[in-house]
Amino acid sequence: MKILVIKQTSLGDVLHSTGHVRAIKHTWPSSELILLTATSSVDIYRHSPWVDKMIVVDRYRVKHGWYREPAWAWRHMVEVMRQVRSHQFDLAFDLQGLAKSVVFLYGARARRKFVKGRWPGLTGFRKPELHAIEEMDGVLKLGGIEVADTSMELTTSEAENDVVASLLREQNPDGLPVVILSPFSRWPSKDWPFDYFLQIADHLSSQYKVFITGAPDRQQQIAAGLMQLQNTAIVSLAGRLNLLEFAALVKRAQLMLTGDSFPMHVAAACHTPLIALFGPTDESRVGPRSPMSRVIRAPDCSRCDRRDCQRKCLNRILPATIETVMVESLSTYSGSEYQ
Repeated sequence: MKILVIKQTSLGDVLHSTGHVRAIKHTWPSSELILLTATSSVDIYRHSPWVDKMIVVDRYRVKHGWYREPAWAWRHMVEVMRQVRSHQFDLAFDLQGLAKSVVFLYGARARRKFVKGRWPGLTGFRKPELHAIEEMDGVLKLGGIEVADTSMELTTSEAENDVVASLLREQNPDGLPVVILSPFSRWPSKDWPFDYFLQIADHLSSQYKVFITGAPDRQQQIAAGLMQLQNTAIVSLAGRLNLLEFAALVKRAQLMLTGDSFPMHVAAACHTPLIALFGPTDESRVGPRSPMSRVIRAPDCSRCDRRDCQRKCLNRILPATIETVMVESLSTYSGSEYQ
């Protein structure tokens, strides 16, 4: 039996699908499962025991560069479609449900096809009011798959675990409990003020090893903030870890504080205690699905779902409120007291 699963972007969405791939493979353990994903998402499935082969589309290069290099973009998409059509599938699932993904579902040679959403000629499931994971559950049910457990997972290898072990020996020789602060997301409207994160980092650093994470383009901003604090105990890891090394660190952490971001989903997938700050997005649809997570909502926020919202609802959550919640979480999961 041969099965195609399509899930390209974004990182959080692809991570959401990891439990569904596991559920498919559990249903047909001897099947060959081929995943079509984007170059940016490959690491999420790099060590997955459930995926036999990946077909990779350079989605962002195509999206941002088709007008500069249209010949390359066309050749690349044709080649990806050729790889898809080189197989005869028994089942094909598009867990994305957008035009950029459904084109490959239409092109796939498969006896049965299922899609998230409503598309002509395809069997689909669409209930956008559900959590993203539950909506994908509905797609799998169309194919007769048991969805008793579609919780996320993220597998790291010995190589990533060794990198993090070395980092902790260097940066945390006293073996203090680790707290991760991930202040940034792709939407400015989803970000709690960075100064608030710095205040909390400063207060925690006497009893916990605090790491601040971010993309390489955040290095200068984080460094400038830490310079103002003059607190050398807090460590910036911006740009220093790849995706799987970051996941390996999250698995070793006592707590993460972040907004609606990819790090939030990583913490949920790694079963790490989590405090997630929500403003313009709806936690009932995209929030963390983990019993060890707690969502703090911005007061009087309308959940506008706008990347550029200027109301800055998250600014109304005060650091003192979050510190209280962190005290409770750290005490619950570590047995230690915060002072």
